[in-house]
Amino acid sequence: WEFEQKFKKLVSSKYAVALTSGTVGLNVGLKSLSIGYGDEVLLQTFTFIAVAESIISVGAKPVFVNIDETLNMDLKELKKKISKKTKAIISAGMLGNPVNSKKLKEISKKYKIPVIDDSCETLGSKIDNKLYGNEFDLTVWSFDSGKTITTGEGGMIITNNKKIYEFCKYYIDHGHENKKNIPR
Repeated sequence: WEFEQKFKKLVSSKYAVALTSGTVGLNVGLKSLSIGYGDEVLLQTFTFIAVAESIISVGAKPVFVNIDETLNMDLKELKKKISKKTKAIISAGMLGNPVNSKKLKEISKKYKIPVIDDSCETLGSKIDNKLYGNEFDLTVWSFDSGKTITTGEGGMIITNNKKIYEFCKYYIDHGHENKKNIPR
């Protein structure tokens, strides 16, 4: 609980949910957006395999988008890949280089497609002198031994959306509401 509180404060988020890994965060994040069979999720070609695995694990189809010179998703190609089946976009700031969040937010808003930001490698990155990390519908972090900070293994979802937060919190704990005045 204390780690969640400190982390959400660090990245200026209303809610944080600690998890066992960043991969679990991607899975739970997709579930929180009701992504499933028949849906398509756009992701970039340069990313960790867990992103595609998470999409497949919820029954959706990964649709790959090439990267541009920033090593992030080519946003011009992204627009061309959007279809009626597109239900989410997962961006991944590889090697500490976050996506152009302003332009991706414009696309997300225009097409009404939520964005999961895989920020597993961007902790500490800044855009316009502001710490990056709370730009989209939800953000997933990894604390694996190869990341900026580590807990040995572990992950975190952050969001400003109470509905997403509550789904994630209950989902990872078998539906328990964990009310302090009602013991388990």
